[in-house]
Amino acid sequence: MRRVVHTRVEADRLAAQRGVGLYGGELVATSGGTATVNIYDALSAQGAPIMSFSVAASAIQRIFDPWPLAIHTGLYVDIGSNVSRFTLFYDPEGQE
Repeated sequence: MRRVVHTRVEADRLAAQRGVGLYGGELVATSGGTATVNIYDALSAQGAPIMSFSVAASAIQRIFDPWPLAIHTGLYVDIGSNVSRFTLFYDPEGQE
């Protein structure tokens, strides 16, 4: 059975270990300018992001895929500038 949990990410960090399923996230920008967040299947911000968010000042962007993306190494979130809030959606038990 699939389960979706959410967690708020306020700074760059490894949000989950390998074996999880990534559904997406929600980015809320401050009024200061464009906000960005990149997500990696890695232990740090290395390589190409597997999911990217970019939204204008004071706007919201939500990406939610009903089929989770398998994370093989780790779920690393890189928070850019002008981020008011970022919420990550994932399945801690991964894919069946």
